[in-house]
Amino acid sequence: MIDSLEVQEFDYLEQALLEASVPFSEITRQYARYLLSLIDGGVLASISTPKLKVLIPYIEKSIQREPIESDGDLRRRLVLELWTVEQQHRKSDEDFANLIRCVLFCFATEECWIEEGTGDATPIYLYFLTLKKILPGTRKAFIRSFQGFIAANGKYTLHE
Repeated sequence: MIDSLEVQEFDYLEQALLEASVPFSEITRQYARYLLSLIDGGVLASISTPKLKVLIPYIEKSIQREPIESDGDLRRRLVLELWTVEQQHRKSDEDFANLIRCVLFCFATEECWIEEGTGDATPIYLYFLTLKKILPGTRKAFIRSFQGFIAANGKYTLHE
């Protein structure tokens, strides 16, 4: 069942991202930072620490957007590595597999997003829905994290 309040909150968040002219790459970078903060904060208790440590270098690489945006071979190699790990754990550790899918989003580019043609202006709600499978109660913290990001990065606003 779709939560209408949730949809409305994400419509507002997406609108705020668009009004602030936050580039796709920065939305994705902020998502990666948020995932890293969840790991660092011990919030993902359902996933073992050794497994989380496997993902940290990938998340850190995704935060450095320049190589991800400009080196398609590097991006494809990292994505393939992650999909391989995801497939190994898909049935044995569903939370870990879902977290890997979250990390995979961190390697998306605007070009890929446009090609997929979901109809959404940004991937923000998709990012949340995948994370929600692991952390059902994360909505408010997730939204606050992006609202704080928008407020702290006024440089993206079109308004002077």
